[in-house]
Amino acid sequence: SSNFIQMFARRGQDRSEATLIKRFKGDGVRYKAKLIGIDEVSAARGDKLCQDSMMKLKGIVAAARSKGEHKQKIFLTVSFGGIKIFDEKTGVSKTATR
Repeated sequence: SSNFIQMFARRGQDRSEATLIKRFKGDGVRYKAKLIGIDEVSAARGDKLCQDSMMKLKGIVAAARSKGEHKQKIFLTVSFGGIKIFDEKTGVSKTATR
């Protein structure tokens, strides 16, 4: 019973501001993902802009899927220094933003 409580306590995440800030310092947080594409946009923000870009990329992915192509597996790293994309197989950086 006490082991279960200890395991459960470890599972719960500390959501304090200090802990969240600490996670994104240095190398940041790494996520495993699939790349649907990279699209240069005219502004840094905007729901409509993001939606239009996603629809464009999804159309390209649908066409590629009909040819039997697969999405590229990547690691997405988010830190205070920016966003970095690495190929999962080779570890080569695809792009970085600040």
